[in-house]
Amino acid sequence: MEFELSVIIPTLNEEKNIGSLIDFIDQENVKTEVIISDADSTDNTRKIAAAKGAEVVNSKKASRGLQLNRGAEIASAPILLFLHADSTLERGSLFALVKTMQNQEKKIGGCFTLEIKSKHPLLKFISWSSNLRAKYLHLIFGDQGIFIKKDYFQRLGRFPEIELMEDWEFSKKMTKAGPLIFLNKKIYTSARRWEEGGVLRTILLMHKIKLLYKLGYSPQKLKKIYRDAR
Repeated sequence: MEFELSVIIPTLNEEKNIGSLIDFIDQENVKTEVIISDADSTDNTRKIAAAKGAEVVNSKKASRGLQLNRGAEIASAPILLFLHADSTLERGSLFALVKTMQNQEKKIGGCFTLEIKSKHPLLKFISWSSNLRAKYLHLIFGDQGIFIKKDYFQRLGRFPEIELMEDWEFSKKMTKAGPLIFLNKKIYTSARRWEEGGVLRTILLMHKIKLLYKLGYSPQKLKKIYRDAR
């Protein structure tokens, strides 16, 4: 089978989410291969994914960028989609992705429309502002579902294998390489990281990390700040 789309999902102890996500992908009207890049899960993530027919590869816990690159190494489709394990998609999203990319040959990649699964007004604002940022500034984060043509992914040198901000850095490369697509189809992401740490506290922490990164703090230091704050 010639695949139209490779979906690469980095995982670490995602047994609660991975089965339903793979089931959704399988029900889309797209020839898709699912690649799980697992960072030594201690639960049943790998077992569940393999039973669902996904390709499971080993990667290290060092960085998400390394996980994404490891999955991309074995991808065979002309379009790559990097998807978080706690994300879900609007029905028809993968079909829209593939057809849009096939019909708009000059576009090199893009993302979906983000919606955080929460009624909290601050998280509604985060969804809205994230979509504005992606649409007009072309700065995409991983929870928005980054997709790109495989040849461009390789040409751009893959994700930087750093502890944090690999999506920020890669999306800047994408913006310079060619025009991007902001798809109308929604990607829903879990509110768990905000709720577990407190919504306002987590938002301020994330903005602090972005600011410090722009001021030159290393990803290693930022990861420690993030981990200590959590």
